[in-house]
Amino acid sequence: MAEPTRPAKADKPTDWALIKRVWPYIRADKAWLWVVLVATPLGVLSGVFQPVLLKAGIDDHIAVGDISGLTGVALGYLGVVIAGWLTGSLGFFALQRLSLRGLARLRTAIFAHVTEQGARFFDRRTTGSLMTRTVNDTEAVYESLVRGAGQLLTDFLTIIGMLVAMFALEWRLTLVAFAFSPLIWVTVGWFRRRLRPLSLAIRQTLSRLNGFFAEQIYGMSLVQLYGAQDKSRARFDEMSHAYMRAYHRSNWLDAGLYAVMDGMSALAIGAVVWFTAVQFTDPAPSITIGLLVAFVDYLGRIFVPIREFAGRIAALQQSSAALERIFGLMDAEDKVAPGHVAPETLAGAVRFDGVGFAYAADRPQVLDDVSFAVSPGEVVALVGATGSGKTTIGKLLTRMYDGYGGSITVDGHELSDLRLDVVRDRITVVHQDVYLFDGTVAENIHLWKEDLDDAALRRAVELSRAATFIDEQPQGLEWRLTERGSNLSTGQRQLLAIARAMARDASIVILDEATASVDSETEKLIDEAVAELFKQRTVLVIAHRLSTIQKADRIVVLHHGRVVEQGSHDELMATDGRYRLLVETGFEL
Repeated sequence: MAEPTRPAKADKPTDWALIKRVWPYIRADKAWLWVVLVATPLGVLSGVFQPVLLKAGIDDHIAVGDISGLTGVALGYLGVVIAGWLTGSLGFFALQRLSLRGLARLRTAIFAHVTEQGARFFDRRTTGSLMTRTVNDTEAVYESLVRGAGQLLTDFLTIIGMLVAMFALEWRLTLVAFAFSPLIWVTVGWFRRRLRPLSLAIRQTLSRLNGFFAEQIYGMSLVQLYGAQDKSRARFDEMSHAYMRAYHRSNWLDAGLYAVMDGMSALAIGAVVWFTAVQFTDPAPSITIGLLVAFVDYLGRIFVPIREFAGRIAALQQSSAALERIFGLMDAEDKVAPGHVAPETLAGAVRFDGVGFAYAADRPQVLDDVSFAVSPGEVVALVGATGSGKTTIGKLLTRMYDGYGGSITVDGHELSDLRLDVVRDRITVVHQDVYLFDGTVAENIHLWKEDLDDAALRRAVELSRAATFIDEQPQGLEWRLTERGSNLSTGQRQLLAIARAMARDASIVILDEATASVDSETEKLIDEAVAELFKQRTVLVIAHRLSTIQKADRIVVLHHGRVVEQGSHDELMATDGRYRLLVETGFEL
């Protein structure tokens, strides 16, 4: 059975194509974009006029001894500086606001996209890599938009404005100053081509580092129990140094370009001074002292954005690398089909007919021609050795995965046709490995199902026998649990998992029975809670204990992904089959 067809790998996206994809997230704040586009040029214009006023002060007043006229020039200069500071600050503020709000929407869209995916999507990706793309990469985009794209706009306008002013003042000096511009263009292009792959490598190594860190922290108790701390630290150190080396290579290129730009700036100023000195040998030189000072000021100003261009490009390369990874994630689709059938009620009749399934096209079949039926209100136990396909049946019935062969029906409706919200509301799972969030008991039971009132929650904790330990706490249902329920025992976590199923009042319950050892008193409570769960519901038990199996109406025995036997406990024990072998060998499943 093949996986859904996936699109062929597209060509590497250009920087402009990636930036265009950000536009939908900032469109709602386009008014602030207009502020950027108006305020930024006004701020640049201030810098362009300042050397002109400096030239006027020297040539029109100082050189001719008109000191009194300097007051007007000085006031004009001060006014231009203040106007430039105000408009530049406003433009930068607007850019920050635009970027922050747009990237908040992008981060929310990434999270929404990830939460819509099926289980296959998460099978192929680590938690750390998803965290990196949602948090770190979007933060890198923000920094790049503000320090990169925003400053590049300012730098571009500054360079253009000053070039126009310089040509207007003295075209010959401008040509002399920029005689090295072809070399500058080639140099910047060479550095740019090498910065992008390095920026992508930085993001990739950071993703691997975060993924490894999250994995090790999550499994730290196992790492410590097996004395693997030294190996874990060595591996983390190796990955950390890989990240450092990628950054170092980027920094070397960045520093190299800065040095080259500084050298070219000095050469340009030297060439202008030499050309002016030659002109001064003429009895009537066309270049004045004021013009020379203005040109040196222009060159000092214009080479700053040219020199900073390397940093801006590096920031944009980081942004492009981050966006490439972000939109690569956004383009990845492993969603379960939404379905379209939404019956008002489900009685709980389940039928598997010739079902086959593999988790991936290159992996073996986990289920092979599986067929069995469950009547409404019937309790059916699924038994078999590890890897026989019991848990997979539960995952398919809750539509964590699509792409099965054969047919699975619920009340006669093909499972893939049922709307996802109907399936998740009417079919619930009591997991063996109970996951609890950092929150109150009530929050961990209702799990964001807003229509569950306090009475329903109270009834659920009483039926599940979880009230035996919840009522011991002064806060009751508002008692706060720590992450993964670390302040509860294993048995208490199991009782809360049963309470979740009770609260939702689902038609079909999949009970992934826990195998962990608990004390006899807690085991009695769990047995009572399970007995309550069995009432008036269709129940599929992924069974591990003989006591639970014997309570089932029927037992389906799986072996290597196939149904090999069905019947009651007594019927199956009367035959010399797989079930009898499992029971006689201790039923360690």
